[in-house]
Amino acid sequence: MAEIIEFFSGYSTIVLVVRIVLAGICGGIIGVERTLRQKDAGFRTHIVVAMGAALMIIISKYGFFDLVGLDDTLRVDASRVASNIITGISFLGAGMIFVKGTSIKGLTTAAGIWVTAAVGMAMGAGLYAVSIIAVILLLLVQIVFHKFLIGFDKVLANDNLVPCFVQVENTPEAIRELKAFLKENKVQIFDSVTEASSDNKTLTLHINVQFEKNVDIDDVLNRYLEKDYVHQAFAM
Repeated sequence: MAEIIEFFSGYSTIVLVVRIVLAGICGGIIGVERTLRQKDAGFRTHIVVAMGAALMIIISKYGFFDLVGLDDTLRVDASRVASNIITGISFLGAGMIFVKGTSIKGLTTAAGIWVTAAVGMAMGAGLYAVSIIAVILLLLVQIVFHKFLIGFDKVLANDNLVPCFVQVENTPEAIRELKAFLKENKVQIFDSVTEASSDNKTLTLHINVQFEKNVDIDDVLNRYLEKDYVHQAFAM
């Protein structure tokens, strides 16, 4: 057993290739879960990211041994490549995040790619146990937490996002009074689109509102509808 540990702690060509292969396997395991959820970054992407990170760490650690002995003043900083891997993967992850209106998609996949690169780096550096444990922990978060805690973040955030339609007279105070009224009733405007009528006499607002669980949005809008300058107000 001691001989096996000593062998894999070395940096022979066979050992380094094994590290790259193991990094690819770890990345593939993570990628399978993403593929099953039909995410853009799936099985192959995670394998390539993990193997690439492992290869770059290996080059950083062992690729410049032949230069060190040529000049006593030459110093090799293995951490420099590692920091640039993280920077590069961050750009890759940013390309997986999509924002549409109030919805943000791809954050978990982007974060998973980032961790997959770290797993590949750890495997390339010879930290086998750390890499395997990191994969297990990541799968625990992505599978178990997704299954049993789905929507938990929305519960914590009281994320009752409801689209509403409001039509009021086109006056300078109209929108300001609408915001003030909703705020008084613990309703927050998340985003809005405002359109003026052709004769410029009325304003139509399509708004998404967020409120706490004990708030009855229909009751709030009905009370707002009682105002003279309000033509329509209802939740869709």
